Amino acid sequence: MSLPELLKYVYHNATDEVIRRGKKIFHTSGVQMLENDPLTEQVAFRVRNDVYNNYYKVNIQGYLQPGKLSMRCQCPYNMGPVCRHQAAALFQLNDLLQSGFFEHAHVDYNQAHTTVRMRQISSNFLKLFSSEGLCAVAEDWYADGRIRILDAKDEEIRADVTDDEGRKLSVRIKQNEERYFDTSCSCSEKSHPLCVHKVAVFLEVLYRHGANYFSSLRNWDTQKNKLLALYGYTLEDDLTGKFEFAYHEGKPFLRVLDKTIKKIDLNTYGKPSAQPREKVEIYKAKEVSTSELKKLGVVIHKDSAYYPYTAFDLIAGTPNEAGDAFEGAIEPIALLQYFDPLYLDDREKILITAMRKQSSDELVKWLKKNSPFGDFLDGVDKDLRTNPNEDLKTQVWDFTIPRYQRLLSQYKEFPFIYYAPNNKKSSLKDLVQCRFSEKYFSAQMDAKPVRGGVQLTLKIAIGEDLFGLDELTLINPALVLHEEQLHTVANMDIVKIVTHFDQTGKMTIAKKDWNEYLEKELMPISELTTIHFDSRLQERVVAEEPQYKLLLKETDKSIALKPAFSYHGIEKFWLDASSAVAAKDGKVVVYERNEAAEQTFLNLLRYLHPSMQESRKAQSFLLLATEALKGSWYFHFIDTLREHNVEIVGYENLKQMRINPNKPITNLNVKSGIDWFDVDLNISFGDEQVALSEVKKALTKKQTFVQLKDGSMGLFTDDWMEKYALMLKLGQIKDGQVRLKKYHFSAIENLQDEFAPNEVLQQLVEKKDRLFNYNFEEQPPVAIPANVRATLRPYQQAAFQWLTFLNETGWGGILADDMGLGKTLQTLTFLQSYKNNNPDAHFLVICPTSLMHNWASEIKKFTPDMKSMMHHGAKRTGSMEELKKFDVIITTYGTLRSDIKLLNQINFDYAVMDESQAIKNPLSQVAKASLQLQAKNRLALSGTPVQNNTFDLYAQMNFLNPGMLGSIDFFRNEFANPIDKNQEGDVKHQLRKMIYPFLLRRTKEQVAPDLPKKVETVLFCEMGTKQRKIYDAYRSEYRSKILGEIESKGLERSQMSILHGLMKLRQICDSPAILNEDVKYENHSVKIEELVREITENTGNHKALIFSQFLGMLGLIRKELEKMNIPYVYFDGSTTMSERERAIKTFQEEEETRVFLISLKAGGVGLNLTAADYVYIVDPWWNPAVEQQAIDRTHRIGQTKSIFAYRLICKDTIEEKIMMLQERKLNLVKDLIADDNAFFKQLTKDDIAYLLS
Repeated sequence: MSLPELLKYVYHNATDEVIRRGKKIFHTSGVQMLENDPLTEQVAFRVRNDVYNNYYKVNIQGYLQPGKLSMRCQCPYNMGPVCRHQAAALFQLNDLLQSGFFEHAHVDYNQAHTTVRMRQISSNFLKLFSSEGLCAVAEDWYADGRIRILDAKDEEIRADVTDDEGRKLSVRIKQNEERYFDTSCSCSEKSHPLCVHKVAVFLEVLYRHGANYFSSLRNWDTQKNKLLALYGYTLEDDLTGKFEFAYHEGKPFLRVLDKTIKKIDLNTYGKPSAQPREKVEIYKAKEVSTSELKKLGVVIHKDSAYYPYTAFDLIAGTPNEAGDAFEGAIEPIALLQYFDPLYLDDREKILITAMRKQSSDELVKWLKKNSPFGDFLDGVDKDLRTNPNEDLKTQVWDFTIPRYQRLLSQYKEFPFIYYAPNNKKSSLKDLVQCRFSEKYFSAQMDAKPVRGGVQLTLKIAIGEDLFGLDELTLINPALVLHEEQLHTVANMDIVKIVTHFDQTGKMTIAKKDWNEYLEKELMPISELTTIHFDSRLQERVVAEEPQYKLLLKETDKSIALKPAFSYHGIEKFWLDASSAVAAKDGKVVVYERNEAAEQTFLNLLRYLHPSMQESRKAQSFLLLATEALKGSWYFHFIDTLREHNVEIVGYENLKQMRINPNKPITNLNVKSGIDWFDVDLNISFGDEQVALSEVKKALTKKQTFVQLKDGSMGLFTDDWMEKYALMLKLGQIKDGQVRLKKYHFSAIENLQDEFAPNEVLQQLVEKKDRLFNYNFEEQPPVAIPANVRATLRPYQQAAFQWLTFLNETGWGGILADDMGLGKTLQTLTFLQSYKNNNPDAHFLVICPTSLMHNWASEIKKFTPDMKSMMHHGAKRTGSMEELKKFDVIITTYGTLRSDIKLLNQINFDYAVMDESQAIKNPLSQVAKASLQLQAKNRLALSGTPVQNNTFDLYAQMNFLNPGMLGSIDFFRNEFANPIDKNQEGDVKHQLRKMIYPFLLRRTKEQVAPDLPKKVETVLFCEMGTKQRKIYDAYRSEYRSKILGEIESKGLERSQMSILHGLMKLRQICDSPAILNEDVKYENHSVKIEELVREITENTGNHKALIFSQFLGMLGLIRKELEKMNIPYVYFDGSTTMSERERAIKTFQEEEETRVFLISLKAGGVGLNLTAADYVYIVDPWWNPAVEQQAIDRTHRIGQTKSIFAYRLICKDTIEEKIMMLQERKLNLVKDLIADDNAFFKQLTKDDIAYLLS
């Protein structure tokens, strides 16, 4: 019985004194665990000193992996690899491991302070210290801009994070001296070291500043002062012309500019006092009287006192002139006497420690500690002197071999090593000088028949060479001397082989004993080393097909498949190239391996699963348990192995992956209600029945298996998952039944054949089929209401029919046509039709502020019989009765959020959301408010229902048909993440099937034959508060100034002042930042906001021309496009002809360049830009002809796409009034050609006053 690995480490590396004092600290409760991270195998302890009442921190890493253990202590001890504090910590850690503490401990993390061990920000580490789910939420928060950095300095960041409830959480992150991160948050999360708020801040830093941002915040003053101190300066001195600091990999380096400045001599300031060192016992033996010239050396000799009968003694001698050997007399040195450190170099100090650890006294102490009931082994000293048994010998080598290896490695260059071949060690003439070697030796055997039996000969292998014992010196079974090089063994196996032989290296086995000796002794040894059998002792058998075996074994997260090949009962494993060998009738039978057959079997295993991994070290194939448990793989795996007659070994030892061999059997029945249906399910695996709640729980965790009562796991096959999984995930489990909403019919699509006949269900299926296979041409036409003043094109009539059919089903839907196809008109036609049949109907339209006037204008234009009201602004009504007087209430998303308590008191027939992607965040207040509306049915309009990712759909569909896509977490885990992050096509197809009946989308390309050649639209923009304030101030100033000038000078002589004043107001409508004034204004521009929204949300992959008369406005738009990394080309009047042509060529031919910024005057004529089909006139002017010329740059011969032109008009400004004046003076406008001033010549004083009103 051996010691645990941690204790072996202590006893192998620590001195007896360190072990004694470490035990004292441990047994007096002087060790306290500060933190433990099982993920990275790191643990920290606070260890009390055993002399003074102070504490040191000990960090231990890799404690579960032998050979990878590393430690760090804050104390100054440097006399060996382990100090007493580290020893005490290891004793405590071993105690915790043996008690199973880490296996069962549940850690609650206090977010007020957690330390994460990563030295730079990494998304993989963030997932490790939190979870994938938390990281996904944090990603969304980052995208929504919820993180605000308050302060960043001295390697510390303070930030605020706004959660889904609108609360602000304070987060603090600091990189500590060990370059890890100390983190703090005011939340109460306990499950992970990093809460979602901390992860969000880390992501904010990572994405905006990079992984090493904290290093750039470091205050290097301390390091700089240390560098300057070498020259007698500090940062407080004037360093101009003397020094400068350079940085490499973030660290400061000092550059001396004044070459007359030299480093100061620290000796003139006195030597620093030595740090306190580990106290060393002073032995009272006689002191060594060595001169400064003498050095320590080692002599190796036979020692008959103790097994293994070899001793390492210290000697002192005088080095020769070359310093590579002793000369003259040598002096034996007792290990336990006192050594004056002043006369020892560092190598000698370490050598003394190593030699003491190698001593027989240390061996006896170690054996007592390492042996079972070691405290009672008083006779171990006597046993070592006489004839130790095999167990005791094994323990001796367990102690000795690591010390040999360490000593020979550390002192391979040490010159003063000697061997005493005759055991005389008092004089150099009796010694042989040698060197320690790092090269291990191994052992092999030769076996050949001789008279009377078989002779075995031991061969020592050093590198590629083989030697007999007569060619080298065998000091003991673990030490050989060859050509003045001393070698030791790599492991205990070699010692076992060498100990079979005496000093001759030969032995003869009698013929009568040979068969038994071969089978029981040599064959086991042949597994450890090479034995060369004479051909007379061998028999070879031609290759045949082996019996295939597969050994199953569990690891933490995987199942290991270890292939084996059996030849006549002899098993050989993959990557073991040796032959299958057996003893038979005194001969060694060598069965040749069938490499082709073995390779065929290995390939079979490789291709059993696409995620199968090979571990050559473990000679196994590894598959993650999560993959092995997916779908029908396990059953396919078993069937394939049976088909190839593979024996499976180890199944009965599996604990976590013991799988029920039966496939699931499911019986069901259904019954329906008004808007729901219940499915009665019974699921069993053989004789084991399973509760629906357990199945749902397993599916919610994305498991494809369920734990059964007998301890085994029931696996859901792929076919079963396809049929039943979605239904169970979406439905509510109650009384052994699954309740579903009727619009969840897609969840039972594959089960229709299994249901008993049911009238209500049949109606549901028919309704579903009509929606899924809706054919506009086959539907009976629905008459367009006579009071709709518009001629609907065929595709618009089709949408009207679809909306009418949705109304009949009682379900909501999204009209998702491309922008410019008339979604507003189609909706108003349906609402008017509904109103004609339901005179008391009331409708609510929610839209962005910029579209309110469009809706009011369209209602007035197309459905004037319906009275509309804009419910918005500070003066809006708070009376429900007042609102009920109108057929259509138009409001904004912001007003909906503020007035939900008023609006939810009205029973609307329809609630319509325009640009419904505005509620894409289901946790936003406006999304929550929308669900509180009282409406018989709901519609959504959006040309881009999905802008960023699949999750955008959830809130919109939940508004239309609450619960249709399950809960937020359900949709994110089941659909959004698999589609967006993992690109799972089958999940995308499943979601499409669910939402397809409730979404109607036509692109411009699909309906092009029905479109006019050119569609022109006005986009009304609502100024923000700051922009409006500047506009109103200038309007008031110029109104007084211009009207006063007209009064005094007359209209004709005031033309310049009028043009100047109106231009200023038009510029402010674009942005006050382009005003050429002494006072500079910031960029407040609703038009730029609207343009960005159009380009990112509505234009899709279409190309757009953007015209403006003002170069300053084009410049601001350029900055915004560059900020958003949107490729564009540009030219104005100053652009050269070659640059102009290059820009046109780039726009026309390069797919990624979708935006062309053009000065209205420079680009109004002479251009052919047919690649574009969207045109934006940023600042419309008096003369529509100029705008038409700009639009005609793309609307010309060769254009195959329909053109959509938009004029951006600021509401309640000079721009809107110009548009109205154009309508009032329509005939005049038609007569204008290209002269802007022509319009002015026809304006009256009243017109000017109106424009400035």
